[in-house]
Amino acid sequence: MVELVQPTFEKLTKAFKTHETKKYKFRLQQLMQVLKGLKEMETEICEAMRSDLGRDMFLNYIAEVAFLEAGVKHDCRNLKKWMEKTHEEIELLLCPGSAYTMYEPLGVVGVFGSWNAPFVTTMKPLIQAIAAGNCVIVKPSEHSPQSSAAIKKFCDKYLDPEYIVVIEGAVDVAVAINQLPLDLICFTGSTQVGKLIA
Repeated sequence: MVELVQPTFEKLTKAFKTHETKKYKFRLQQLMQVLKGLKEMETEICEAMRSDLGRDMFLNYIAEVAFLEAGVKHDCRNLKKWMEKTHEEIELLLCPGSAYTMYEPLGVVGVFGSWNAPFVTTMKPLIQAIAAGNCVIVKPSEHSPQSSAAIKKFCDKYLDPEYIVVIEGAVDVAVAINQLPLDLICFTGSTQVGKLIA
């Protein structure tokens, strides 16, 4: 899997330069696909976490799936507003000029998920990266293999593979991804591992 890291990064960097991910329609469509996937794969997601963590199905649903569904709905409702220019005050000397703040996507984001809350700690940063208009490399934790497989299946089935890619694997894959010149890293895990990623 390590051999996939560099070509994937190059593909996503090239895809980001098409500016497709900046478009409102693209972002909204991807977020709606996340919502669809959460509904359709709800049982499979919860079963994967029960297999990995031994957690109750209801807890898996409430703590991970329902939480993500609520977040995606919130993002869909607010996405257009978040993408608008925010007009700023200017100094009198610059009148009649105008100024505004417009948030732009960063580029390629790396998302590293944790083993103990595998779906929410991987998917929430992914959802936020999509809403912000970025391309994403996702690395689920190898310590929760069923959940990792479910995350890969979810992303492969519901999200656009030209812009969002999941790479499963062990520590060597995480190290290879961490060595890329990513524009942002979203990491959930221990302080010890966090120091390595930082």
